Amino acid sequence: MWREAFSAADALTAEDRVPYPAYSDRVRQLYRSLPGASIDWMKWMRGNPLLSDPSLLATAPVADAARLATVYVRGERFNDGVFGRALQDGSVDAIAARLRTWFESER
Repeated sequence: MWREAFSAADALTAEDRVPYPAYSDRVRQLYRSLPGASIDWMKWMRGNPLLSDPSLLATAPVADAARLATVYVRGERFNDGVFGRALQDGSVDAIAARLRTWFESER
């Protein structure tokens, strides 16, 4: 699962970062491979600074990366384009980077 998510993130190209509804197969693969967290994601995201500043993930607990991934994946189910905006603003990259750091050196 982890390596699949990292491979999908690494394979993204500039063309993959176009706005919804033009999600490429690579974006869909990443969307499907990100881990989720069992949380009240609507409550967790309210006022959370990670939504406006994904660079904060670099020093946040790895569980927050999974929670933020959950916000974007579940958010896409209710509002088309949520995942695409997260891809464009760097949130998905920050999630993948934080998860990779945990996987490679912290677990």
